[in-house]
Amino acid sequence: MKERTVLTTAAHRAFRDDAIELLRKHAGALDAKDMLALSAHLCGQIIAMQDQRTMLPATAMEIVARNIEIGNADAISQISETNGSA
Repeated sequence: MKERTVLTTAAHRAFRDDAIELLRKHAGALDAKDMLALSAHLCGQIIAMQDQRTMLPATAMEIVARNIEIGNADAISQISETNGSA
């Protein structure tokens, strides 16, 4: 599949910010492993809701994998920018 980049919109940022806030809200009650598992489960449900006439399962998984890589790189970049301070 040819990779396609989508510019982030205000709606994208709002969705992501809301999701991050939800993770923070539950961070004390759930450990990181459980949050990862539950987030992956939710991602699987979102994949199942895709229009199967226009989105092949392999394409959905490629989108997920690529965005996991991007999210991981963003998180690492943010951590390294703190110069050791929180």
